[in-house]
Amino acid sequence: MLIASFTAILLAAAAPEMMIPPGTILPVILNETLNTAKVQDNDPVLFSLADDVRAGGHRGPVLIPRGSNVVGRVLRSQRAGHFIGRSQMDIGIEEIITPAGDVYDGVSARIIDVGKRKGEKGEVKADGGIQGPVHRTRDTFLLLFPPTTLVQLLSIPKRGPDIVLPVETRLYVKLMTPIYVETRPALSAAVPQGPFPGPQPVPQPLVPTPAVSLETLVAPVALYPDAILRDLFPACAHPLEIVQANQWVHQIRDVEGSLPRNGYDYGWHPSVKALTAYPDLLQRLGADLNWVTRLGSAFAVDPSAVINAVARQRTQANWFRT
Repeated sequence: MLIASFTAILLAAAAPEMMIPPGTILPVILNETLNTAKVQDNDPVLFSLADDVRAGGHRGPVLIPRGSNVVGRVLRSQRAGHFIGRSQMDIGIEEIITPAGDVYDGVSARIIDVGKRKGEKGEVKADGGIQGPVHRTRDTFLLLFPPTTLVQLLSIPKRGPDIVLPVETRLYVKLMTPIYVETRPALSAAVPQGPFPGPQPVPQPLVPTPAVSLETLVAPVALYPDAILRDLFPACAHPLEIVQANQWVHQIRDVEGSLPRNGYDYGWHPSVKALTAYPDLLQRLGADLNWVTRLGSAFAVDPSAVINAVARQRTQANWFRT
């Protein structure tokens, strides 16, 4: 026992430390709607990491997993004026919290881009701040009819547009300083779990699915983009979490367009969390759990066979198109 404990201590002390270099781009997803008309300075902001942060590019080991919480804070929220000026919002990134409970605080990062989509109003400046759109109606009105009397001053249009970033908006954050991540070796072999281990159950071998059956199994989703399939196949191994996520994304949103926090489980698998960006897809998966379970089992047994079946389905679809 003493030797095993000493070995565990040596392994922990020798745990290598890896660095996420400055300049790394972190894609994050906003968990609530931000509006300069409603947020105030020093309000906390919660994001979710949209992709794994890996060492050595996209093929290295995962240093910070997808789905980790990225905590920020509103440094400045300023609405546009009635006469001049545009709305401004500065958001600072403070820390990253992984699902395992690791906390990386003191993070220095800057927002460099906003993934624009319908309903979003805002663009990123060079210093990382977000500014709202121009008020073309107001500017045109003042140019054509400059105010000369008190009545005209009171008739000036309302202030310029506010910055509006709906929930699930994707932003891109650039690290300005490195993050040091300590990799943990597996200690289960060094530290015995008990003096009298009991009998262990014999795992049942998983039977691979025939190729023809695989093509039928993946046919409903074979033409989906790879970015969705990357999360869909692992998520199918967690059908209960898919049901819970589907119930959460279809709750009634508040006046700001945000979903309630009740019902969201931070313990969901990262792939299930990623699918919450596609409510219609979750609705479809939740309607056929038998198919979802079979697809998840097939992917767990042989991922390459599932991917090859998708490729064959796409080739066949392209052949019919031509």
